[in-house]
Amino acid sequence: MTARIAWLAVMLTLAASGAARAAEPVAYVTEIERAGAGEVDVKPAGESDWRPARPLLALRPGDQVRAQGRARAVVLFHGGGTKVVAPGDPPLTIAAPAAGGVSAQLRALSEGVGRFLLGRQEPPTYRRLATRSVTLPPAILAPRNTRLLEGNPVFEWEGSSRARYTLRVVGPAGVLWERADLPRAPLAYPATAPRLAPGVRYAWELEVRGHPVQRAEFELVPDAEAQGVRAVLAALDGAPGYPPGTLELMRAVILFEGGLYDAARRRLEEAQAAAPGDPTPTLMLGYVWERVGLGARAAEAFERARTLAR
Repeated sequence: MTARIAWLAVMLTLAASGAARAAEPVAYVTEIERAGAGEVDVKPAGESDWRPARPLLALRPGDQVRAQGRARAVVLFHGGGTKVVAPGDPPLTIAAPAAGGVSAQLRALSEGVGRFLLGRQEPPTYRRLATRSVTLPPAILAPRNTRLLEGNPVFEWEGSSRARYTLRVVGPAGVLWERADLPRAPLAYPATAPRLAPGVRYAWELEVRGHPVQRAEFELVPDAEAQGVRAVLAALDGAPGYPPGTLELMRAVILFEGGLYDAARRRLEEAQAAAPGDPTPTLMLGYVWERVGLGARAAEAFERARTLAR
Protein backbone atom coordinates (compact mmCIF):
# COMPACT_ATOMS: atom_id res chain seq x y z
CA MET A 1 0.00 0.00 0.00
CA THR A 2 1.45 3.35 -1.00
CA ALA A 3 1.57 6.32 1.33
CA ARG A 4 -1.16 8.02 -0.70
CA ILE A 5 -3.48 5.03 -0.54
CA ALA A 6 -2.80 4.83 3.18
CA TRP A 7 -3.85 8.48 3.44
CA LEU A 8 -7.16 7.66 1.74
CA ALA A 9 -7.73 4.86 4.21
CA VAL A 10 -7.16 7.28 7.07
CA MET A 11 -9.66 9.73 5.59
CA LEU A 12 -12.27 6.97 5.57
CA THR A 13 -11.61 5.69 9.10
CA LEU A 14 -11.24 8.92 11.11
CA ALA A 15 -14.80 8.54 12.36
CA ALA A 16 -13.61 5.73 14.63
CA SER A 17 -11.09 7.96 16.38
CA GLY A 18 -13.51 9.13 19.10
CA ALA A 19 -14.98 12.48 20.09
CA ALA A 20 -12.83 15.60 20.19
CA ARG A 21 -11.76 16.95 23.54
CA ALA A 22 -13.86 19.86 24.76
CA ALA A 23 -11.13 22.44 24.06
CA GLU A 24 -10.72 21.37 20.45
CA PRO A 25 -12.69 22.90 17.56
CA VAL A 26 -15.82 21.01 16.59
CA ALA A 27 -16.83 23.09 13.57
CA TYR A 28 -15.55 25.49 10.88
CA VAL A 29 -16.96 28.38 8.87
CA THR A 30 -16.94 27.07 5.30
CA GLU A 31 -18.99 29.71 3.47
CA ILE A 32 -19.49 33.44 4.00
CA GLU A 33 -21.82 35.35 1.72
CA ARG A 34 -22.39 39.05 2.22
CA ALA A 35 -24.69 41.29 0.22
CA GLY A 36 -25.05 45.01 0.71
CA ALA A 37 -24.68 45.84 4.39
CA GLY A 38 -24.91 42.20 5.50
CA GLU A 39 -22.46 40.81 8.04
CA VAL A 40 -21.49 37.45 9.51
CA ASP A 41 -20.17 37.70 13.05
CA VAL A 42 -18.76 35.34 15.66
CA LYS A 43 -18.75 35.65 19.46
CA PRO A 44 -16.23 33.30 21.13
CA ALA A 45 -17.41 31.42 24.19
CA GLY A 46 -16.96 33.43 27.37
CA GLU A 47 -16.59 36.76 25.55
CA SER A 48 -19.10 39.58 25.18
CA ASP A 49 -18.04 41.16 21.88
CA TRP A 50 -18.95 40.06 18.38
CA ARG A 51 -16.26 40.12 15.71
CA PRO A 52 -16.35 39.58 11.93
CA ALA A 53 -16.17 35.93 10.89
CA ARG A 54 -13.11 34.77 8.95
CA PRO A 55 -13.18 32.10 6.25
CA LEU A 56 -12.23 28.64 7.57
CA LEU A 57 -12.51 29.93 11.17
CA ALA A 58 -12.36 27.14 13.76
CA LEU A 59 -15.30 27.11 16.18
CA ARG A 60 -15.34 25.61 19.67
CA PRO A 61 -18.27 24.60 21.88
CA GLY A 62 -20.07 27.69 23.14
CA ASP A 63 -19.01 29.96 20.29
CA GLN A 64 -21.88 31.74 18.54
CA VAL A 65 -22.38 32.64 14.88
CA ARG A 66 -24.95 35.12 13.57
CA ALA A 67 -25.88 36.60 10.19
CA GLN A 68 -27.33 40.08 9.75
CA GLY A 69 -28.71 42.08 6.87
CA ARG A 70 -28.48 39.98 3.71
CA ALA A 71 -25.57 37.80 4.80
CA ARG A 72 -25.40 34.02 5.14
CA ALA A 73 -22.88 31.54 6.53
CA VAL A 74 -22.37 27.79 6.52
CA VAL A 75 -20.82 25.88 9.41
CA LEU A 76 -19.33 22.40 8.87
CA PHE A 77 -19.16 20.12 11.92
CA HIS A 78 -16.30 17.76 12.66
CA GLY A 79 -18.74 14.97 13.35
CA GLY A 80 -20.54 15.47 10.06
CA GLY A 81 -23.38 17.68 8.95
CA THR A 82 -23.71 21.42 8.38
CA LYS A 83 -25.77 24.34 9.60
CA VAL A 84 -26.79 27.34 7.53
CA VAL A 85 -26.91 30.62 9.47
CA ALA A 86 -29.30 33.07 7.81
CA PRO A 87 -30.60 36.56 8.65
CA GLY A 88 -33.45 36.43 11.12
CA ASP A 89 -32.18 33.21 12.68
CA PRO A 90 -31.17 33.33 16.34
CA PRO A 91 -27.39 33.09 16.81
CA LEU A 92 -26.14 29.54 16.30
CA THR A 93 -24.47 28.22 19.44
CA ILE A 94 -21.79 25.72 18.54
CA ALA A 95 -21.97 22.28 20.13
CA ALA A 96 -20.71 18.89 19.06
CA PRO A 97 -23.66 17.41 17.15
CA ALA A 98 -25.24 14.23 18.39
CA ALA A 99 -24.31 11.05 16.55
CA GLY A 100 -26.70 9.89 13.89
CA GLY A 101 -28.21 11.37 10.75
CA VAL A 102 -24.90 11.29 8.86
CA SER A 103 -23.20 8.24 7.38
CA ALA A 104 -19.95 7.01 8.91
CA GLN A 105 -18.18 7.83 5.65
CA LEU A 106 -19.41 11.44 5.65
CA ARG A 107 -18.45 11.81 9.31
CA ALA A 108 -14.97 10.55 8.50
CA LEU A 109 -14.56 12.92 5.57
CA SER A 110 -15.90 15.88 7.56
CA GLU A 111 -13.46 15.19 10.38
CA GLY A 112 -10.54 14.76 7.98
CA VAL A 113 -11.37 18.08 6.31
CA GLY A 114 -11.68 19.72 9.72
CA ARG A 115 -8.22 18.57 10.75
CA PHE A 116 -6.84 20.08 7.57
CA LEU A 117 -8.61 23.40 8.19
CA LEU A 118 -7.36 23.55 11.77
CA GLY A 119 -3.82 23.93 10.47
CA ARG A 120 -4.78 26.89 8.30
CA GLN A 121 -6.18 29.40 10.77
CA GLU A 122 -3.54 32.06 10.09
CA PRO A 123 -2.79 32.62 6.39
CA PRO A 124 0.81 33.65 5.71
CA THR A 125 1.51 37.34 5.22
CA TYR A 126 3.42 38.38 2.13
CA ARG A 127 4.87 41.73 1.26
CA ARG A 128 2.50 43.84 -0.78
CA LEU A 129 3.25 43.16 -4.43
CA ALA A 130 4.22 45.84 -6.90
CA THR A 131 1.90 46.37 -9.85
CA ARG A 132 2.46 43.73 -12.46
CA SER A 133 4.39 44.73 -15.55
CA VAL A 134 2.49 44.90 -18.82
CA THR A 135 5.01 42.38 -20.18
CA LEU A 136 4.93 39.37 -17.89
CA PRO A 137 7.96 37.12 -17.64
CA PRO A 138 7.13 33.54 -18.60
CA ALA A 139 5.98 31.32 -15.72
CA ILE A 140 4.50 27.83 -15.72
CA LEU A 141 1.11 27.69 -14.02
CA ALA A 142 -0.10 24.12 -14.51
CA PRO A 143 0.54 21.28 -14.21
CA ARG A 144 3.19 22.32 -11.73
CA ASN A 145 4.67 20.05 -9.04
CA THR A 146 1.42 18.11 -8.91
CA ARG A 147 -0.09 14.68 -9.33
CA LEU A 148 -2.79 14.10 -11.94
CA LEU A 149 -5.78 11.77 -12.09
CA GLU A 150 -5.98 11.88 -15.89
CA GLY A 151 -3.38 11.33 -18.60
CA ASN A 152 -4.32 14.35 -20.71
CA PRO A 153 -2.84 17.37 -18.90
CA VAL A 154 -3.65 20.88 -20.04
CA PHE A 155 -0.54 23.07 -20.09
CA GLU A 156 -1.02 26.63 -18.87
CA TRP A 157 1.46 29.47 -18.48
CA GLU A 158 1.66 33.23 -18.23
CA GLY A 159 3.86 35.62 -20.18
CA SER A 160 3.72 38.15 -22.98
CA SER A 161 0.79 37.71 -25.34
CA ARG A 162 3.06 38.86 -28.19
CA ALA A 163 5.71 36.17 -27.68
CA ARG A 164 5.82 32.73 -29.31
CA TYR A 165 6.59 29.73 -27.14
CA THR A 166 8.09 26.26 -27.43
CA LEU A 167 6.66 23.52 -25.22
CA ARG A 168 8.07 20.05 -24.69
CA VAL A 169 7.23 17.08 -22.47
CA VAL A 170 10.19 15.10 -21.15
CA GLY A 171 10.18 11.59 -19.68
CA PRO A 172 12.91 9.34 -18.30
CA ALA A 173 14.02 8.44 -21.84
CA GLY A 174 14.04 11.99 -23.19
CA VAL A 175 11.67 14.26 -25.11
CA LEU A 176 8.24 12.66 -25.71
CA TRP A 177 6.47 15.49 -27.46
CA GLU A 178 7.28 19.03 -28.58
CA ARG A 179 5.51 21.96 -30.21
CA ALA A 180 7.01 25.29 -31.31
CA ASP A 181 5.73 28.71 -32.35
CA LEU A 182 2.83 28.57 -29.91
CA PRO A 183 0.72 31.52 -28.75
CA ARG A 184 0.10 32.02 -25.05
CA ALA A 185 -2.99 29.87 -24.61
CA PRO A 186 -3.82 26.65 -22.73
CA LEU A 187 -2.74 23.59 -24.69
CA ALA A 188 -3.94 20.04 -24.08
CA TYR A 189 -1.61 17.08 -24.42
CA PRO A 190 -2.95 15.44 -27.59
CA ALA A 191 -4.27 11.91 -27.88
CA THR A 192 -1.82 11.34 -30.76
CA ALA A 193 1.22 11.95 -28.51
CA PRO A 194 2.93 9.08 -26.65
CA ARG A 195 0.80 7.82 -23.78
CA LEU A 196 1.81 8.97 -20.30
CA ALA A 197 2.30 6.14 -17.81
CA PRO A 198 1.03 6.22 -14.20
CA GLY A 199 3.70 6.40 -11.52
CA VAL A 200 6.31 7.99 -13.82
CA ARG A 201 7.67 11.45 -13.08
CA TYR A 202 7.46 13.70 -16.14
CA ALA A 203 8.54 17.28 -16.73
CA TRP A 204 7.40 19.89 -19.16
CA GLU A 205 9.47 22.79 -20.34
CA LEU A 206 8.49 26.22 -21.60
CA GLU A 207 10.95 28.14 -23.76
CA VAL A 208 10.75 31.68 -25.10
CA ARG A 209 13.43 33.93 -26.51
CA GLY A 210 15.21 36.15 -23.99
CA HIS A 211 14.29 34.13 -20.89
CA PRO A 212 15.60 31.03 -19.12
CA VAL A 213 13.76 27.78 -19.86
CA GLN A 214 10.95 27.17 -17.35
CA ARG A 215 10.47 23.60 -16.09
CA ALA A 216 7.87 21.90 -13.88
CA GLU A 217 7.18 18.28 -12.96
CA PHE A 218 4.02 16.21 -12.78
CA GLU A 219 3.03 12.59 -12.27
CA LEU A 220 -0.04 10.47 -13.01
CA VAL A 221 -1.31 8.60 -9.96
CA PRO A 222 -1.41 4.79 -10.22
CA ASP A 223 -4.75 3.36 -11.35
CA ALA A 224 -5.64 1.80 -8.00
CA GLU A 225 -5.09 5.05 -6.17
CA ALA A 226 -6.99 7.04 -8.79
CA GLN A 227 -9.98 4.75 -8.24
CA GLY A 228 -9.70 5.35 -4.50
CA VAL A 229 -9.65 9.12 -4.93
CA ARG A 230 -12.69 9.01 -7.21
CA ALA A 231 -14.53 6.84 -4.67
CA VAL A 232 -13.84 9.35 -1.91
CA LEU A 233 -15.02 12.24 -4.09
CA ALA A 234 -18.10 10.29 -5.13
CA ALA A 235 -19.03 9.86 -1.46
CA LEU A 236 -19.70 13.62 -1.39
CA ASP A 237 -21.98 13.66 -4.45
CA GLY A 238 -25.48 14.53 -3.36
CA ALA A 239 -24.59 14.48 0.35
CA PRO A 240 -27.84 15.47 2.10
CA GLY A 241 -27.75 18.83 3.84
CA TYR A 242 -24.32 19.85 2.55
CA PRO A 243 -24.50 23.13 0.58
CA PRO A 244 -22.68 23.14 -2.78
CA GLY A 245 -19.96 25.57 -1.72
CA THR A 246 -19.04 23.47 1.31
CA LEU A 247 -18.97 20.30 -0.79
CA GLU A 248 -16.58 21.97 -3.25
CA LEU A 249 -14.34 23.05 -0.40
CA MET A 250 -14.30 19.49 0.95
CA ARG A 251 -13.44 18.09 -2.48
CA ALA A 252 -10.62 20.62 -2.86
CA VAL A 253 -9.19 19.64 0.55
CA ILE A 254 -9.29 15.94 -0.35
CA LEU A 255 -7.49 16.63 -3.63
CA PHE A 256 -4.96 18.91 -1.93
CA GLU A 257 -4.15 16.29 0.69
CA GLY A 258 -3.61 13.75 -2.09
CA GLY A 259 -1.09 16.00 -3.87
CA LEU A 260 -3.58 16.64 -6.68
CA TYR A 261 -3.02 20.38 -6.66
CA ASP A 262 -4.04 21.02 -10.26
CA ALA A 263 -7.44 19.36 -9.74
CA ALA A 264 -7.89 21.24 -6.45
CA ARG A 265 -7.15 24.53 -8.20
CA ARG A 266 -9.75 23.87 -10.89
CA ARG A 267 -12.40 23.02 -8.27
CA LEU A 268 -11.66 26.20 -6.35
CA GLU A 269 -11.74 28.38 -9.46
CA GLU A 270 -15.19 26.97 -10.26
CA ALA A 271 -16.27 27.71 -6.69
CA GLN A 272 -14.98 31.28 -7.04
CA ALA A 273 -17.05 31.80 -10.16
CA ALA A 274 -20.16 30.36 -8.48
CA ALA A 275 -19.81 32.55 -5.35
CA PRO A 276 -17.62 35.55 -6.20
CA GLY A 277 -18.31 37.27 -2.86
CA ASP A 278 -17.26 34.33 -0.69
CA PRO A 279 -13.63 34.65 0.47
CA THR A 280 -13.33 30.92 1.26
CA PRO A 281 -12.41 29.46 -2.16
CA THR A 282 -10.02 32.36 -2.78
CA LEU A 283 -8.26 31.72 0.53
CA MET A 284 -7.93 28.01 -0.23
CA LEU A 285 -6.63 28.85 -3.70
CA GLY A 286 -3.85 30.82 -2.03
CA TYR A 287 -2.74 27.66 -0.23
CA VAL A 288 -2.69 25.78 -3.55
CA TRP A 289 -0.55 28.43 -5.27
CA GLU A 290 1.76 28.47 -2.26
CA ARG A 291 2.18 24.70 -2.33
CA VAL A 292 3.13 24.58 -6.02
CA GLY A 293 5.69 27.35 -5.56
CA LEU A 294 3.94 30.40 -7.02
CA GLY A 295 4.32 32.84 -4.16
CA ALA A 296 3.19 35.90 -6.11
CA ARG A 297 -0.10 34.29 -7.03
CA ALA A 298 -0.52 32.99 -3.47
CA ALA A 299 0.00 36.52 -2.13
CA GLU A 300 -2.62 37.90 -4.50
CA ALA A 301 -5.12 35.24 -3.44
CA PHE A 302 -4.53 35.79 0.29
CA GLU A 303 -4.86 39.57 -0.11
CA ARG A 304 -8.03 39.16 -2.17
CA ALA A 305 -9.51 36.83 0.46
CA ARG A 306 -8.76 39.37 3.20
CA THR A 307 -10.45 42.10 1.16
CA LEU A 308 -13.54 39.96 0.60
CA ALA A 309 -13.66 39.02 4.27
CA ARG A 310 -13.66 42.70 5.26
